[in-house]
Amino acid sequence: MRAIKPMLAVMGRPFSSAGWIFEPKIGGTRCIAHIGERVELQNRRLRPITYRYPEVIGELKAAPRGCILDGELAVFVRGLLDFAALEEREHQGQKLRIDYLSRAKPASYMVFDILYAGVCLMDRPLLERKSILKKELAEGERVSIMDFMPEMGEAYYQAALKMGLEGVMAKRSASTYQPGTRSTDWVKIKKSLSADLVVGGFIPGKGYREAYFGGLLLGAYQSDKLVFVGRVGSGFSQQEQQELAGDFQSSDSPPFTNPPRLPGARWLKPKIVVQVAALEVTPKGSLRAPVFLRRRFDKDPKDCTLDQIR
Repeated sequence: MRAIKPMLAVMGRPFSSAGWIFEPKIGGTRCIAHIGERVELQNRRLRPITYRYPEVIGELKAAPRGCILDGELAVFVRGLLDFAALEEREHQGQKLRIDYLSRAKPASYMVFDILYAGVCLMDRPLLERKSILKKELAEGERVSIMDFMPEMGEAYYQAALKMGLEGVMAKRSASTYQPGTRSTDWVKIKKSLSADLVVGGFIPGKGYREAYFGGLLLGAYQSDKLVFVGRVGSGFSQQEQQELAGDFQSSDSPPFTNPPRLPGARWLKPKIVVQVAALEVTPKGSLRAPVFLRRRFDKDPKDCTLDQIR
């Protein structure tokens, strides 16, 4: 398997336009599937994740050899993404536990693009690729093709919110697939401010949190420099705190270009990525009332850029 960097989107606001299509934004784990003599899965960090999702592999074996697909892995409960269950699946490495979770909390692979079908399709227009995808891929219980709506982005966005989704993806109908590029041909439109940020330090905790941390110090990259954007101290379960603290790697100096002046702050190597939600960004560029949502094992810290919140 030769790993492929996925095409990425910029942030934007709801709009309607001819020449664009709109897909539901699931919020799952990005996954590129390589179908050859074996089926192999990779995440957006180019790491192999095939062993974690045997229930998906079983269905993808029926797809034609030579296909490479792009989509999202998700665990659904009553039609909505279960972040906690997805994180548990992402973090699991023990075969017995993986086999159990594949039955107890099965994942679904939502496919939205096809990059190869015997020949490279990345230079073909998006709508042509989607037409080829429908011909090549047979849907099943665990593998499905993502629906889309042409032109009517604002109405589709409102419908997505009513369904409990986090937003929509807008894509230019004639766009080529640009691996590894954050392109303006794809626009991510979310219902509220959320961002994937890098942990660069923590504030010691009190009470039961004394063994873990009181809050995480967060940043995002701008031109290879980590910019401090705020701290988050709510939204964690005790298990999540324990797992995060267990992966801390101490640093003698702050990783931020603008380190906050906080008594007792401890600095960390910028290795951990977390997703947070916030009410807004202040005029000074800090997050207001951030809340921890989940850890992102699939995202490289360098991909957490400041343009998410500015």
